[in-house]
Amino acid sequence: MAEARPAAEEPEVAPTTGSRTRVMTVADVLAGRRLTPRQIIFTYEPNQWEEFVEEWVATLTPKYAKVERMGGANDHGVDVAAFVTSRGYEGEWDCFQCKHYSKPLAPRDAYIEIAKILKGVIERHYILPRKYRFVAPRGCGTPLSNKLNHPGLLQAGFITHLDQNAALLPGLDPAMTAKIRAAAETTDFSIFNTQDLKEVLSDLAGTPVYIREFGGGLPPRPAAPPPPADPHPSETRYLEQLLDVHRERYGDAISSTADALQHPEASRHIRRQRVAFYSAEALRTFSRDSVPGETFDSLQNEVYEGVIEIHDGNHESGYDRLGAVLQASMDLEITSNALITVATTVDRKGMCHQLANDEKLRWCRRT
Repeated sequence: MAEARPAAEEPEVAPTTGSRTRVMTVADVLAGRRLTPRQIIFTYEPNQWEEFVEEWVATLTPKYAKVERMGGANDHGVDVAAFVTSRGYEGEWDCFQCKHYSKPLAPRDAYIEIAKILKGVIERHYILPRKYRFVAPRGCGTPLSNKLNHPGLLQAGFITHLDQNAALLPGLDPAMTAKIRAAAETTDFSIFNTQDLKEVLSDLAGTPVYIREFGGGLPPRPAAPPPPADPHPSETRYLEQLLDVHRERYGDAISSTADALQHPEASRHIRRQRVAFYSAEALRTFSRDSVPGETFDSLQNEVYEGVIEIHDGNHESGYDRLGAVLQASMDLEITSNALITVATTVDRKGMCHQLANDEKLRWCRRT
């Protein structure tokens, strides 16, 4: 008889139909029921799983010299190869075998792949990998797990299975079977093991891969560093443009950046712009570790497209053009870019100076 459950607490909102007891939110309407990362992975096609594993391996530390997905008809039993050195298959390397099956892996599944890798070594496609990992969303069944945890049992089981199944691999002739058996007898089977999905997800937590696949929001953004007292060479062009703005505005009182930084009004303005520039640079750095691909460049381009018409309009001075463009950047409604959840209005101003650094925006017509 089933164990009796404790009485449930009285819900704050009475249920309407079925067992749904909570109030529906806007998020429910827009996204529906949210799947866990594991459930999302279960929906992958085999090729998607190989791509995911390749991306995971590329994030591991220490970094591999190169990670490459091989999967295909002529992969010689290798789905993802991770090369420790620039020598590729001639040096140390690790093999990650991707198995997106509807059930946990059984010993026979492993034996087939072990036969492939030994055959590949015999045919000199590569040397034996330093380690070999089965990476399967549903993991390994108990029989295979027991053998992987006892390399001697795995080795004995493989040899016995090979003896009883001469056609373990398509086109495997007796001569090659004998060579595989001989290789198995001298191979250290401790190189073979499995990779737990929990560890894969833990390794990926906070990376662009994890955020792209499973959502959950961006990691906290560190505070932007303050500008150094002496401008860095990377600031040269946008500071020159700001200097032109203040030369135009204050005339002979300003002839150099040093003069501008000593001027009671120009200095405050330039310091604010430097803070904004460094904030945008910090956002650029943050994006490299937190979001996929060219997300920052896309956001910067949205700012550019949002201000360029204001920039190209008629303005009485470079100072007026600069002020109008900075205000327009702060007024923009940007909703689709992932970085908008951590970007500030100061970042947008800073992006305008990044664009000035790249000669895409010019404040004074003579510059």
